[in-house]
Amino acid sequence: MNSIKAFIYSVFLVVALIFLGWYMVIPYQNPEITTITVQEKYVKNSKGLGKYMIIDTNNNTYEITDLILKRKFNSSDLYARLKEGKTYEVEITGSRIEWLSCYKNINVIKEVK
Repeated sequence: MNSIKAFIYSVFLVVALIFLGWYMVIPYQNPEITTITVQEKYVKNSKGLGKYMIIDTNNNTYEITDLILKRKFNSSDLYARLKEGKTYEVEITGSRIEWLSCYKNINVIKEVK
């Protein structure tokens, strides 16, 4: 009986580690450059942590968070530079996965005149 429990725990641990590793890689995948017009900015508070969120005029939601592996530590600065009603060319990475509450991440912004 103990060997069956050990096997089940081992399988669970392996699946959890694979899922965690995949979840940590999502924000770095699918790089693209697109143009957005900012409709709304807000801070989403969840579990005591705030996320900078942006909604564009097409009702797409993005987040702005630091990414250690990209050496991106300027999320607050990017969020402050974005103004509602203005249009920007943005570099984004990641994927929108609703059930994980994952959003595409804005990494670089350039205002379109």
